[in-house]
Order: sequence, then structure tokens, then C-alpha cells
Amino acid sequence: MVDITQEPTSSTLSELAPYSVSFTIPELANATAQLLGPGWTSGPRRWGTCGALIGPYKTLFLFRVDDDSDLVIEYRPDASDPFPATPDLPSGVEPLQYDDGVWLEDAEPEDGVDALAARCAAAIRAVTGYEPADLDFESSASRQHHIDTGRYLRKNEAESV
Repeated sequence: MVDITQEPTSSTLSELAPYSVSFTIPELANATAQLLGPGWTSGPRRWGTCGALIGPYKTLFLFRVDDDSDLVIEYRPDASDPFPATPDLPSGVEPLQYDDGVWLEDAEPEDGVDALAARCAAAIRAVTGYEPADLDFESSASRQHHIDTGRYLRKNEAESV
């Protein structure tokens, strides 16, 4: 434990910051958006300590590190989003106990942004049931629906509008 009443030295500073991380949480959210593909985008939250991910749904996904240093993806499903009631989460992804969201078991900064983004994308696909081939990103009806509601239509929905 570091005594914060003492003048900092190089050894106490290294104890306070033992990790060298080559990416930020908003960069992880962006890498995840890239893997998820069309209709997904991300950006930093205030102070840059969290990353927000939005996609072809109304639900916002918030990437952050919790008090136990676990990588967490929080979300509050919008009632209009057709998410599975009980998602089949990938191995190493667990539901949060006290909030809506998931956490990545044994995720470490040393895993690297690409490996962590792949795990995050798999978790979000499971939570949302997202299959890009099922969504209509092309028709004017679906694009207008996204402007009006924040959600793209599924291909069979676009035909009935």
C-alpha cells in the first residue's frame, strides 16, 4: 500500500502505475465498432475514461473499467430492441450481478486492443442477437426508420413498411 502522506518517489510512483497500456477504453470501443461492421460507431464519454458504442439499435453500450479493474460493458436494453431474453454469452463473458451488462473474465490490458475488441464484439453479438445479414442498411424505408427511431429495420420489416 502506498502512503499518500509521504513525498512520492520513483518506487512509489511505479507502485501506483504498474501497467503500461497502449490503448484507451474509447479506442477499445472503436475497435469493437469496426469489428461489428455497418451501423456501429463509438466515441469517448466525458473525461475519456469510458467508451460509448451505438449501433443499429436504440440501446447504448458503455465500456468502462469497474472498481475491481474488470472490463465491463453496461447497457440498458430499450424495449423496442429485439434482443434475446437470455443471450448465449461466449466463454469468459459473464452477466453483471447488480446492473444490466456483462464483464469479461480474465481480461487484461496486456491482451491487446485487437483481442479484447474481438471478445467485446462477440459479447455484443450475443447480447443483441446481431447478425448484419438480418438488417436492412440499404432501403430508404430502413434508413428513414433509423433517423426517426434510432433503429434499422430487419429485412422482413422493411418489406412491410
